[in-house]
Amino acid sequence: MKIFLQLFALIIIFCFALSSCSIINSLRMMNANNEIKPIWKTAQHNKQILTAYYIGEKPYIKLKVNQQHELLFLIDTGASFTMLFDTPEVSKMEFEKGFSLAVAGWGEGENTPAYQTQLSEIEISDISFEKVDVAYIPISTSQYYLREEEAIFDGVIGHDLMKHFVWTFDKRNQTISLSARSSQTLETDVVLPFKTSLSKISIPSTVYFNEQDSITRNIVIDTGSRHYMKMNTAYAHQNDIRLPSSSISAADFGLSGKAPHQRLTLPALQLGDLTLRNIKTNIIKSNDEDDWWILGSALLNQFVTIIDYPNQQFIIRPYADVEFKTLYNLAGLDLRKLRGGNLIVRYVYPKLPGDVATIKAGDVVSSINNKASDTISEEDWLLMASKPREFTLCFTTDTCKNFQTEEIKGYSVP
Repeated sequence: MKIFLQLFALIIIFCFALSSCSIINSLRMMNANNEIKPIWKTAQHNKQILTAYYIGEKPYIKLKVNQQHELLFLIDTGASFTMLFDTPEVSKMEFEKGFSLAVAGWGEGENTPAYQTQLSEIEISDISFEKVDVAYIPISTSQYYLREEEAIFDGVIGHDLMKHFVWTFDKRNQTISLSARSSQTLETDVVLPFKTSLSKISIPSTVYFNEQDSITRNIVIDTGSRHYMKMNTAYAHQNDIRLPSSSISAADFGLSGKAPHQRLTLPALQLGDLTLRNIKTNIIKSNDEDDWWILGSALLNQFVTIIDYPNQQFIIRPYADVEFKTLYNLAGLDLRKLRGGNLIVRYVYPKLPGDVATIKAGDVVSSINNKASDTISEEDWLLMASKPREFTLCFTTDTCKNFQTEEIKGYSVP
């Protein structure tokens, strides 16, 4: 045992000396803020209610960095550590370059090169953190984007800072609040314990694949995902699970590039006493049964959700007049906002109407059905694309494409 520990120590020293062991440096980054604590300007630790900005289902807040820069940050339970991106606003700041990083993320390509740096202060309303280590990532040139103008948010608040608070996400009222103390639960709340592993939280869930097959296991909560649910191919293959036969081909993009996958609709998901029907699910290729079990913001945002880190509880609070519903992108076009306001086609789903109309990734949309795209949010587009209708998309090349969307049997409808 002593020899093993000595060998392990030598490996770590060797890695540090070469500054090329990305796994070791990632672990350093995950633990870099272990000693910092939130500083409250109000002695009573009052609950902070912040204006929330939801872009394509993901939750964002504005905060202040180094006492002078107001920046837009994603609140991401799927991120192990806090990050800063190379947007125009961030580029006005100066940083000292620390140890190198290769940041892994969603996708099958190469990891994105980055480095550690330190911010003198991050202020979230009346709460501040001093000497915060962050990963500085040149995201505008990463595989996540087609064009640099897609970089419309400045950073990510990850587990290292989130873990100090009770967070309440309320999309309907466009607020995100945080406090030091748990709030009182309501009779209608679904209260679930969560586990923390590798800086991610997961809750007990039961997934139903068909009339006979289901699994009960912990599933990761990822507010940084715009999707409903993700799972891997390995579990179904290795356990002879019969999945719904109707599916579509799709892809998503992250810090490790493109992740092609299949999307289908599973019959049900149970979270405590709450049963949700017809869950659009991304089936991700993997050889490991434990990979890619994730619940994302498209599902979570249909409730008030409370993440109580101090007491390790996840609370689902149904809205009184909202029934859970899955929306489907019947057009087969993933559109993202550009900083100038237009929408860009990030991905075209094979064989769906956008593909048939020969629309291509990288096309910049100037209008949809005679409405200027700078007045259309990503959420507006998802709502439009979820219903059968005729579309006319015009582009900055002064060309227009027409197509008709329809329900997809076995996928968007039974």
